[in-house]
Amino acid sequence: MLLRPGSALALAVTLAACGTAGGPPDADSGARPRAGAPSAGGVAVPDGGVAAGHGAGDDRRGRVRVPDRDPTPPLAELRLEPGAGAPALVHRSPVRPRRAPAVALARPEVRATALIRDADGGTGRIRLTVRWVADCRGERRPRTVHLPPSQIERIRIAPGVLAPVERRRSARVRLPRGCRVSGEAFADATNASGLESFSDPVRFTHGP
Repeated sequence: MLLRPGSALALAVTLAACGTAGGPPDADSGARPRAGAPSAGGVAVPDGGVAAGHGAGDDRRGRVRVPDRDPTPPLAELRLEPGAGAPALVHRSPVRPRRAPAVALARPEVRATALIRDADGGTGRIRLTVRWVADCRGERRPRTVHLPPSQIERIRIAPGVLAPVERRRSARVRLPRGCRVSGEAFADATNASGLESFSDPVRFTHGP
């Protein structure tokens, strides 16, 4: 998408790892929980496990040899910081049928970290997606940012190769000032075998 000169839309990105295109599927077609892998809330999730800290290509929990076949999707997690001392929101896969309430951002920017974790099959790519509609004096302006940008390719790592158990990507995405903005952010995770999952989106608002 090309931006006109003088446009209020700008992007400030702080990258921290490697990401697939599109948006989260309908709730009924999202990644299904994997039995026996509890999250922090006691709910089973695909390849369950939650990482701590930040870092570029963070695989401090090690690497795993890519198996010949991995039938389970990875864990996808999105952490969003509203700002002004408000606690961070963490949403994981799968996508829920009931949407959570939107959070008000303290500043016209989205500060978020997308994470993928796959302890038994290895990870391939993690993408952070932020999309919104800005109402600027009656003019509605839709915008979608993919980090990294969308590409037509299949993510798959050859069996036997050592792949990171975890990857993450952090960014700050600036929103247009002086406008009423509503949108959502989510993580798009692809494991080493090409299986994909989406975090439950975090919805946000900002502006008068």
